[in-house]
Amino acid sequence: MRASRVRSCGRLAAYVCESGCGTVAGRNAYHCKDRLCPYCAARRGAQLAEKFLPLIQEMANPLLLTLTVKNGPHLAERGRHLLANAKRLRRQKVWKDHIPGGISVEEVAHGGVTHWHPHLHMVIDSDLPAPALYALLRAAWHALTGDSFIVDVRPLTGDDLPAAVRELCKYTAKLSGIVHYPALVGEFTRYAARHRMVVPFGNCHGRAELADVDAETPEVEHFEAEELACPSCAAVGTMRRAPGRGWSKAEAIPDGRGSGWWVRGNTPVDWARVLQSRPSRTIGT
Repeated sequence: MRASRVRSCGRLAAYVCESGCGTVAGRNAYHCKDRLCPYCAARRGAQLAEKFLPLIQEMANPLLLTLTVKNGPHLAERGRHLLANAKRLRRQKVWKDHIPGGISVEEVAHGGVTHWHPHLHMVIDSDLPAPALYALLRAAWHALTGDSFIVDVRPLTGDDLPAAVRELCKYTAKLSGIVHYPALVGEFTRYAARHRMVVPFGNCHGRAELADVDAETPEVEHFEAEELACPSCAAVGTMRRAPGRGWSKAEAIPDGRGSGWWVRGNTPVDWARVLQSRPSRTIGT
């Protein structure tokens, strides 16, 4: 079931322009939202960055904090160790005195064939400069974990901020090295299924714009024909759903204009088949 959802993700519903120009283009309709899906990972990252950036720009002194723990062979154990100690850290006086809130993104990587490396990236607001906060948090983190003093704190300012936010939101999992090891893939999916990997805290908790930022429920987008403009002639309301299952993204490329349309690469289009019927005006599943 899960494999089928991921396999179907990113299929493009085909549309044809009936204004006379005959353009055929695809629109992404189904998103599985699985954490192992590369299409949804990129989409989720873009959505998170769009939500996070205005919030972070409100911070007086935004800092990027990274917390790590020693690598280990069992992801669930290392993950619990990381998250439990991060929760304890947020209860300590040093945290409460200097960090009113922020957003935490958990990232999971795998090194070699035996060691998991979960870690947390947090965008935080603080009344301290990065070097001073680093000195305090490094000592507190090592005292809590007993196995890690690796803490990184760096400022997020000016032109660097949008790029840093995009990088922060880009991955919750860097697992390209384990895709051929079903046992490891299974270990990650069992671990990730039971908790949120993006967590607002402190004065960022409860913000409406951050609701459901880490949901994994599959999503089907519905487009009304009146909303869509042809990517070639720009006529509005002329794009009609074409018959058939559409295309895989492997068969198409973005049209390059930021319109959300995809066009076939060098694959010939069977115009007769596409134009042989007039489909409904609304895209479904």
